[in-house]
Amino acid sequence: MTIAQAHRTAAKHHPRRIALFGGSFDPIHSGHLGVARAADRRFNFDEIHFIPASRPPHKLKQHLAPFPHRFAMVALGCAEHPHFVPSLAEAGEDFSGTQLHYSVDTVRYFRHAYHGDGDRIFFIIGADAFLDIPVWKEYEALLGLCDFIIANRPGIRPEALRLVIPPELTARPGGRKETAAPPSPVVAHLHCTTVYLLENVSNDVSATDIRRRAQRGQSVHGLVSSRVEEYILKQGLYR
Repeated sequence: MTIAQAHRTAAKHHPRRIALFGGSFDPIHSGHLGVARAADRRFNFDEIHFIPASRPPHKLKQHLAPFPHRFAMVALGCAEHPHFVPSLAEAGEDFSGTQLHYSVDTVRYFRHAYHGDGDRIFFIIGADAFLDIPVWKEYEALLGLCDFIIANRPGIRPEALRLVIPPELTARPGGRKETAAPPSPVVAHLHCTTVYLLENVSNDVSATDIRRRAQRGQSVHGLVSSRVEEYILKQGLYR
């Protein structure tokens, strides 16, 4: 979070809703932005932080474009959305993005930055990634640090998502309820947090396909924003 962002958010007296959306973003594409817009319509966020992963622990063997390029594309992709914030949270001290970062540590960083009375932090995640969350570092602690918004896809039932949550983390029936109607269907109420489901946001855009098309010299128009498309062409990425 920059000093300017800190001053802007500190000036707000109402409780803030802050969303964290992490990923490789290699490159950021229309599918990512569509999920963020859909979540924003439901939850009315003050800020959505797009966090390019430094070295995703589950993708250590996968070659990624250098962090500065991925961050630049995220910044360009966010440019037309006033409260979409490109984040350097996982850039590391030298801003190289070469250090290993874990989601639980990133969420703790944001909880330290946004700790006003009533502030809520939400973690946007795809359904496939959520199904793998039991292998994440300190995943039980992570589930208790912030609310989750799962962007679902066809073929994954809410019951399957619920099964990966340890029973001891869930609140007793009737023990914890929303004070108002939930903005999205609830997968599970945990002791201090809630796991929500975001339906009807699936699309066929694939970062892998975009990289392949760019490598072959094919157009990626419509798959990424015009600014990101121009950046890929000018920098010769994925060639």
